[in-house]
Amino acid sequence: MNIPEYTTSLAIWVIPITFLTGFLLCKKALRKKDYGVLAVTVAGAAGVGIALDVAFADDFFRFPNSKAVIGVSINGIPVEEFLFYICGDWFIALLYVFCDTCFLREYSGAHADYTRIRKRLPRKAWLSGSVVIWTVSLLLGGLVIKQAFNPEGAPVPGYFYFITLCAFLPAMLLGRITRKVVNWRAFAFVLLTTLLISVVWEVTLALPRGWWAYQHGSMLGIFIPWWGGIPLEAVLLWIASSLVVLIYEFLKICFASEEYSSNPY
Repeated sequence: MNIPEYTTSLAIWVIPITFLTGFLLCKKALRKKDYGVLAVTVAGAAGVGIALDVAFADDFFRFPNSKAVIGVSINGIPVEEFLFYICGDWFIALLYVFCDTCFLREYSGAHADYTRIRKRLPRKAWLSGSVVIWTVSLLLGGLVIKQAFNPEGAPVPGYFYFITLCAFLPAMLLGRITRKVVNWRAFAFVLLTTLLISVVWEVTLALPRGWWAYQHGSMLGIFIPWWGGIPLEAVLLWIASSLVVLIYEFLKICFASEEYSSNPY
């Protein structure tokens, strides 16, 4: 039995997920509470990607190669797309946990601050002036770029707007809260690893073989020629995947206790 290409390619996530899960369990790197936090993190982050497909797949994407998938679809979207977001976010979260608790543990954030930050959450002003300015600037800048480089198709760069409002805006909000406890070296390692995988997967496999493609009329109009004409938004989405790390650290703050702060692992 031949497994379709896109389906097979999901092993690029499944194999490291299996290894990392087994390693963390054997090392007992996390508390039971943290496994729950990890599960909620993956569900929340994957939910954003699934919402993207369910609400905007017809506007932003195409799936030209029907032979690359097993043929099971939801609202015309291959089931592999949903597995793509679930497994991708799961891998990013696990890799960060591995780096934070083992590989780059010496650079972990100030864990004693978890409880202190949690106590301040009800009083903290979540939406700052700088966040508003950055968000509005990104939205207006995207509109200007769309009209300058890609005036055809939709009047606004819908895909870029989705990434800004559903990834960059939450990342800025959560980043203000979690910046003192994030393991930034682990974060950088995860981001660079994810970008490398995305280039290998999307540029050399997915786009040339038609696993998915983009509706050019909904893009900003900045396409990277030496990467097979991939739109800038595709790269930004992989960068925005860092939101997984911030969600994880934010939830650890929400469930922090004195016991956790004194013995985080």
